[in-house]
Amino acid sequence: MSESEEIILSELSLEDLYELMKEDLYDGLAEEIVEEVNEALSRGEIPYDVLTNGLVAGMQIVGNDFRDGILFVPEVLMAAKAMKSGMTILRPLLADTGAPKIGSMVIGTVKGRHP
Repeated sequence: MSESEEIILSELSLEDLYELMKEDLYDGLAEEIVEEVNEALSRGEIPYDVLTNGLVAGMQIVGNDFRDGILFVPEVLMAAKAMKSGMTILRPLLADTGAPKIGSMVIGTVKGRHP
């Protein structure tokens, strides 16, 4: 598919929607993440599944590529911003459904002198 063709989210399978979500998260596309999260929810997906199958799965790819030196801090921060946009939608829904909290994520850099 060329870049000029618009993707119609409602025509994608759920599996393809989650793949697109991971790709857009990797690319730091916050507006697209919001649309994709809303599309998944409109299909009756539970918020926890959207979180784990889309956002967390995408951030695992980002983390692996950062570890391997493929991505750098600016790209990771863009992905985190995109994840935050999706979480803005999911957080209140997760709280309402009593989804389990599996931990916290901390992102930072170290400032100091190099020996």
